[in-house]
Amino acid sequence: MASGNDTGKEIKQELARKYTVILLMPILVGLLLVFFWRYVLYANGIYFNEKAETPVLYLIIPLVGFIYVIFASIAVNSALDKYKTITKSITQADVETYLLHREAKMPALLHILVGAPSLILVLLAVFFNYPEIYIGGVAVFSIVFVVSQTWIIVTELDNFHTRKSFKAQVPQHWHEIDTKSFFESKVRP
Repeated sequence: MASGNDTGKEIKQELARKYTVILLMPILVGLLLVFFWRYVLYANGIYFNEKAETPVLYLIIPLVGFIYVIFASIAVNSALDKYKTITKSITQADVETYLLHREAKMPALLHILVGAPSLILVLLAVFFNYPEIYIGGVAVFSIVFVVSQTWIIVTELDNFHTRKSFKAQVPQHWHEIDTKSFFESKVRP
């Protein structure tokens, strides 16, 4: 019984660490970029000139933001679909579906389609010429926080099956099944 409690305690600690990272990492990244923006770029006058304000605000940011929202929502939706499929396969004791999706990863191209607009939005935020330092700090932090948190959550959802808390729900012998051998044996008559 003690080992069950220890395992439960380990799982709770793992989840607490994971959720702490999910919450604190975007805050840390946001604060680091705000300090970089404030003490390196803003302090040295490194930002777009005033003539760039209109195209940046009314053309580039809306277009890049729109593209970001589309691909970020596809990435989150794909990761959630995988999560639902795998958890449903465990509940229904469907080892075949579990093995089909266990090792599937989000395509690298989708990561690029989310990452490229993210980077552009962050660069636009840090190089924009804000009328006041506080508005700039809030804008930079907000954009970096949202982009970082989306990236971290999508990555976490794509890799959730590696956590102890999830593995504890999966029948032990499923972890030891070689996916390739399992499906090759199904094809052979």
